[in-house]
Amino acid sequence: MKDEFYTRGKQTNVYNFIFIYKAVSLCLLCIATALLAFYSRTDLLKLTFSENKTSQRLLLSVLIFVLMVFISVITDFYILKKSTNIGYRLNRLAYLDRLTGLPNRYSCDLLFETFNDPERLPGVGFIVMKINNLPSVNKTTSHDNGNNLITEFCFILEDVGEKYGYIGRNGGNEFIILIENCSDTDCDMFLSDLTKRIRGYNEMAVGTALEIAYACVLNSCEKKSVMSELISFAYKKLKDAPQILS
Repeated sequence: MKDEFYTRGKQTNVYNFIFIYKAVSLCLLCIATALLAFYSRTDLLKLTFSENKTSQRLLLSVLIFVLMVFISVITDFYILKKSTNIGYRLNRLAYLDRLTGLPNRYSCDLLFETFNDPERLPGVGFIVMKINNLPSVNKTTSHDNGNNLITEFCFILEDVGEKYGYIGRNGGNEFIILIENCSDTDCDMFLSDLTKRIRGYNEMAVGTALEIAYACVLNSCEKKSVMSELISFAYKKLKDAPQILS
């Protein structure tokens, strides 16, 4: 899990604190201004500045008011900056997978919708993958080791795949790459590069070896009319006739 992601609970508490702080600050500022105006009302109406107490009272009123406004403005800028950072983190939390940092299922769904365009859909290449030995790792060792295996694979997948197309984690043990204007050569090059990286990782023996099952479909061959049909066909191939990459 990446350290920069916060839980929704912590962010909710921050927003609640901001709201309470601003409400209390505004009330205190209004009360202070009203009290000062009330005690100085006679002198202010008469505009008699000759008496020493009146001058001090007016000066104190102005100074406190200006100070409160200055503090409020500075605080607003600080809060706006913090709110921007929180918004950015919430946005990442909404669109990125928490464990791997890859686009999550929601992001993948949004991406798929954009490829329903008749001009983009015919050239789409879609590859779905899963870590074939993940269930056995979770069962025989622990889910922590399984998560580590997912993290290692996603790092490799993103590093290799970013120059080819869109990478995502479309569920627990489902990983996708979507390539625009894809040909057989593009798929073969991607799979070849990924194979080399996985073999290198397995040969280093720094952790559990990766065994990847995948299915690849090209819409130039399948002629599907909507993206969901192409995705369903790829998942069916992965289930019925997976190819192994290790």
